[in-house]
Amino acid sequence: MAGDDRMTTIGRILAATKFDELPQLWNVLKGEMAIIGPRPESLAFADCFRGGFEDILQYKPGLLGPAQVVYRNEAHCYPQSGDPLLFYREVLFPAKAKLDLSYYPQRTIISDIIWMVRGFLAVVGRVWSPPQTSIQEQA
Repeated sequence: MAGDDRMTTIGRILAATKFDELPQLWNVLKGEMAIIGPRPESLAFADCFRGGFEDILQYKPGLLGPAQVVYRNEAHCYPQSGDPLLFYREVLFPAKAKLDLSYYPQRTIISDIIWMVRGFLAVVGRVWSPPQTSIQEQA
């Protein structure tokens, strides 16, 4: 969530620049991850992969994908009140999963390159993010 007081100043910088994900390049080099693919989910949310969302698990996890670009500022999508875990499970996870499921079955090298460029632009603050209100209205 935005303004999480558990995050240090350096942690905020690393997260904002996505440098906190550089160690995952090792996983790409080892062949365990792709550059473009659905982000691996925390085991705490393993139960979210049901009702068709388990199809995401057939794709190699990646550093970057459509859901990560579109929801680049995910922390700002959460409502001010309410349970953030419930909001993630009921609103954000399904929205991200639907986006990924619509992309990966028809992906191409060109579309992956486009997502890499969009990912870079998102990190430097140049890509559209969904409006907070539209996400929060789904809660």
